[in-house]
Amino acid sequence: MTAREPVAEELAVLAGSVRQQDAAVGELLGRLATAVRDGRADEVKAYAAALDPRSLAELITVRRSPVWAVLEVIRNALVFAPIAVTWFGLSTASAAYEKLLQARPELISRPFLLLWQESFQGTSAVLSFSTLAIIDASLIALLIVLSLTIHVRADVRDVSTRTRVLLRESEIRLLLGHALSLSTGPSLTDASADAVLDEMVAEERRIYERSMEREQQLADLEVVVRDLRVAASDLARAAEAMPAPADDTSNLRRIRPAR
Repeated sequence: MTAREPVAEELAVLAGSVRQQDAAVGELLGRLATAVRDGRADEVKAYAAALDPRSLAELITVRRSPVWAVLEVIRNALVFAPIAVTWFGLSTASAAYEKLLQARPELISRPFLLLWQESFQGTSAVLSFSTLAIIDASLIALLIVLSLTIHVRADVRDVSTRTRVLLRESEIRLLLGHALSLSTGPSLTDASADAVLDEMVAEERRIYERSMEREQQLADLEVVVRDLRVAASDLARAAEAMPAPADDTSNLRRIRPAR
């Protein structure tokens, strides 16, 4: 039995457990197991790249109850409920207020909220201001209770579930890494592995010796550059110490213009 058989068998078992949750992902894992067993390196790399260990671990480990899923949907939908109820109440109250003032203009001096609380003298079937406020407060309280319940379950009661997911994810990553390592080429025996290590040590020694030679050459070059700088500074000082040539006026003849 080759070294690929145990890995292919583990992948096949994993594919069987995943098929119960997601048939497509299970089929992908099954193809990966077949590619590992047959030694098809390109297919192994392609299938392994298409798999997400985190999602696989959650798919296998986490068993989500439909009740909690429904509660999350309700919570997300109720976020906009207070806004919708408030604007609906304002629209109906504005229409009723306009209708009341057209019928009784003398009520324009009374506050809008007071008329709303009185249901606009009973002229329109609208929710009073206090009733609308109670509905909004009830919706907000329901949102708070649902959010607290969901967060408490996710952050307190699901700690062990997250731990199992992390452990399962590490196992899946190890399995996929083993499959990829088998697809890169034949496995090394102990003798060949020792030979490769010896070659690596020898190559490292050669690299170290070359680097030491380069460092010595750089040190010698620095000494030469320093000597050149000293010589240049000496030449500059010697040039400055030399006297400037004097003008010899005794040998000069004055040329007078002819008359």
